[in-house]
Amino acid sequence: MKRLLTMMAVLAMAAMAGCSSGGGGSAVETDAAANISRSATDSQGFERSLGPAEIAYQSAKQFMSAGNYTEAISNLEKAVSIKPSYLEAWSDLGRAYTDRKDYEKGIAAYQKALELEPGNEALIASIGYNYLNLDDFDSAETYYLMLVEEDTLNYNGNVNLAFIAQRREDTRGAITYYERALQSNPKDATTLGTLASLYDKLGDKEKKYEYLNMAIEAAPEIHQFKKQLARAYFGEKDYENAIPVYEALVMEFPDDSNYHQRLGFALSQTDRKAEAPAELEKAIELSGGDQFTYAILAKIYNENKMYQKAAAASKAGLALNGDEVAFLNYQWGEALSKLNDYEGAIVKFEKVAGMGDDLWSGPAAKQVERQQKLIKIREAKKEQEQYE
Repeated sequence: MKRLLTMMAVLAMAAMAGCSSGGGGSAVETDAAANISRSATDSQGFERSLGPAEIAYQSAKQFMSAGNYTEAISNLEKAVSIKPSYLEAWSDLGRAYTDRKDYEKGIAAYQKALELEPGNEALIASIGYNYLNLDDFDSAETYYLMLVEEDTLNYNGNVNLAFIAQRREDTRGAITYYERALQSNPKDATTLGTLASLYDKLGDKEKKYEYLNMAIEAAPEIHQFKKQLARAYFGEKDYENAIPVYEALVMEFPDDSNYHQRLGFALSQTDRKAEAPAELEKAIELSGGDQFTYAILAKIYNENKMYQKAAAASKAGLALNGDEVAFLNYQWGEALSKLNDYEGAIVKFEKVAGMGDDLWSGPAAKQVERQQKLIKIREAKKEQEQYE
């Protein structure tokens, strides 16, 4: 394979050469290391000589295209050993080592290239990248600082210095660098989203929402930012603002049960609670349901005076993972009470009262007393009706 690709490279160069003998140069040496020059055409159309270093370099390019980094590196090392001032070969050698995740050798090759062309931003950034992969943040910082010293708004330098600051848990420093990077690339959605998270870490909600909305505007196709925004509103119980974001998400991902569930819950906490059951039922249809979703659904049905459905939702929820769920039992008791099944309601409320649940056991015990009073009232009415 090595010999074949070497031959291909030489043939390609020979084909570009001027044809001084009528056959077009059919006698071609296949040994890339042979100390025989070839000729090729430069960018201006003039013939130039290809020595063994150039032949090795062209072979390396072929091997790299084929994904054979071992042979590519072998030929690149040959090229730079023959011609130590071969900038392109040193640069490609650095890239080959980097692609093979041999970062230390990649750094060494890139540094040789940088000696030949000081100030080359691509080479400086590549060295910084390799140091990052070695978790040598101090060395990486040294090279990325070279970029911003030359240009304070250098995007590559600022983004990577921000990343280093994050790894050092320097939140404010990371924000400074990311915001400088945005001046060069204001539509960089990833940086906008990262800034939202950093400001959230500082407790600056206004900035968090500002950058999240900017990220969504910059890249509406990246749903992660919408999800992040919706989750932020939801976590802060700002359901009015969470609803339109979740509505957009369910339009984009109609088969995602989580979005339907969150939208349903958010709707249930506003004056749009009548719309909530449809979303929660869809979530159950897609996922098979969970006790939390059934509990919210049962509560909404009770609030909407749909007591049969509330009882059915409670029963279905309790059937999933056992019946030791205070909230579901309580909602079932509420539904039964409204359906005038006071005895059945007492069974549910007594169960909740005995659970020792901090939130629901106390109210359940009071409900037991209330159901008993309702039974007495019902019996008194029956007696009165008999006399009448």
